[in-house]
Amino acid sequence: MLDFIKSMVRKDKRQWCGVCLFELNPTAKSLPSDVGERWEYAFAESDDREFSLTDLVHSSQRGCNQCTAFIRAFKTFGIECKEATWNPNVNSPGSPFLEITTADGTKQNLELCCSEASLDKPVLFAAETSVHAALCRGYKLSRSTGDDKSITQAVDWLSKCRASHGECQAYDAAFVPTRLLYLGTKQAESQFLELVENLDHAVPYAALSHRWTQETPTKSLLTNNLPDRKQNGMPMASLPEMMQDAVSVLQRLGIEYVWIDCLCIVQDDKDDWKKEASLMASIYKNADLTIAASWCDRVGQRLFRDHSASHESAVDVAEINGQSIFIRRRKPHFSWMGNESFWFGHAMTDDPDVEWPTLTRGWVYQEQLLSRRMLHFTRNELVWECLETTQCECGWLDNNNVRRQGETGSYKRAAGDKTWAEVIKEYAKRPLTVPMDRLPALGGIAKTIAVAKGYDTEEYLCGLWEKELEGIFWYLTEPPRGPRSNPQIPAWSWASVDGDKDCWQASLEGIEFLGSDVKYAAGSDPFLGDVVSGTLTLAGHVVPGIMHHGQDWTKALEAMRDTADASHPLTCERGTEYGVQICGQFVALTPDYRVDLPGIGFASSGSQVFCLLFGRTTSGEMDPDSGEGTETVRANLLVLRRTSEDPPRYERIGVNECCIELDTFLSQSERYQLTLV
Repeated sequence: MLDFIKSMVRKDKRQWCGVCLFELNPTAKSLPSDVGERWEYAFAESDDREFSLTDLVHSSQRGCNQCTAFIRAFKTFGIECKEATWNPNVNSPGSPFLEITTADGTKQNLELCCSEASLDKPVLFAAETSVHAALCRGYKLSRSTGDDKSITQAVDWLSKCRASHGECQAYDAAFVPTRLLYLGTKQAESQFLELVENLDHAVPYAALSHRWTQETPTKSLLTNNLPDRKQNGMPMASLPEMMQDAVSVLQRLGIEYVWIDCLCIVQDDKDDWKKEASLMASIYKNADLTIAASWCDRVGQRLFRDHSASHESAVDVAEINGQSIFIRRRKPHFSWMGNESFWFGHAMTDDPDVEWPTLTRGWVYQEQLLSRRMLHFTRNELVWECLETTQCECGWLDNNNVRRQGETGSYKRAAGDKTWAEVIKEYAKRPLTVPMDRLPALGGIAKTIAVAKGYDTEEYLCGLWEKELEGIFWYLTEPPRGPRSNPQIPAWSWASVDGDKDCWQASLEGIEFLGSDVKYAAGSDPFLGDVVSGTLTLAGHVVPGIMHHGQDWTKALEAMRDTADASHPLTCERGTEYGVQICGQFVALTPDYRVDLPGIGFASSGSQVFCLLFGRTTSGEMDPDSGEGTETVRANLLVLRRTSEDPPRYERIGVNECCIELDTFLSQSERYQLTLV
């Protein structure tokens, strides 16, 4: 009876549950793990706070309402929680979260949210204590990305951007695409898609960014034998459902015209395709809005997705001071860093090819980069991107304002603000259905950068800029996938092979560019990459060598290890199947493609190569005994093979980094003039 009376008397001091970290309700019994005065004391010894399922159940049984709510939430989410960790991120950027370790050892991240929570991260021992250590700003999502609530949010984003974002205004207010599709007015939504050509005045229009599938229309409305064609149009119902949904969104946004590539370009007319493809930069840069079907990559998909299933929804856990606090799974959010880091957060298990497969495609990179405003339809929510802000329906991006934090590689920037090396790195890894599209799908970006930086068209060389030719010293950041995929493109261009790439960022070493000669098909736009031939001439320090690969390379390494011949030291092996014997040493070759496969670019093991110095890498080591440091400078080499004797021509086959000491290389080198093809 005494314990019951004590439990009914309100405690004089505030007490926080040691498990859920909410303020303990007055009727709950105290536990040794509870925290007095302020929840910050829970983090006196560590930046996070752990608890087990046993702790959670025990706390629920003693009368903690919030712990009971968490047990209910985990059951709703279908999570078998074994242990969990609160991560408030009080000393580092990023939103707070709850990391759950399940019975099978996998991890899942949850968020504790309130629509009124402060956007400032919690601060230890602040004047006012937050209601929870890991509370962040967040909003409950509607049942579907096509609900009125979602579209109303899109209307608000668009209106604010139009009204107050100076950087997001049209580049050329007088531009209008050759063809547009008229959707009807908002007041009288039409069920008929009408083609209009060569308008004599500019109109606000949208563009659609999507991935082509088997159901994508491939005939322009100009084609005479188009089924259901009526004059210059077609019924909305004949479009794939994804496109019907996109049209519905635009009508609800009050945008009356749209440009859709598959319907506004005559796909079986090569001349029309080239003409319209050369306008891609202007089409996307001047579109009032681009609708992105970012999660759609299969036949029969809708633009909208219902995500109201209980395991995807938010679960209420408390109401404090009239504010609803809920918990939900953390949603993935893409960044601009590339496929390997396509989302923010910790312990994400979501696959970008599932979450937003369209954004991993080659053509879509151009559409996303050039569009000044983009409304993404993802699996979970709408995401807004423009040149001044990035926002999402769930509010997570409000907590992680990457623009404010200065993470320039994470958010949308104008094409002219990027280096060409950044563009190559972000674009090269993205797959294309047609390998020959590698340069055409980048043409709009190249044209935009030419205007922004004052480059001449003649300075664009097969995916490189003459004024940024350090880009020629690119390299694969993954094993080669196969033979050269695009023999039409010169081997010195990154576009000649598939795979993830990066560019040498440091200053060049002894390289002198002497000229270029790139020829395109007659009448072709250079930015579309219809290359006939291309050469680069440069001068630099060269040492000849012998290339080995396959069993020949393996046997050479084994022989060197067996004989331990000090005059031929094994400098760098790195587990590669390719190598070069140079300067009395065996070094690894990082090939641009599978040079050991028959066909274009094949180079037999034992053949001569030429190693061109293009950069240096400096490293230092500290002697633990003497405390003195030593510095080593190593050469970075472009590996070439001779393709003709008269005139002498060379093509690149790979690179070698950081194996040969620079002084050793220079002592055996001669300076040559080389023409690369």
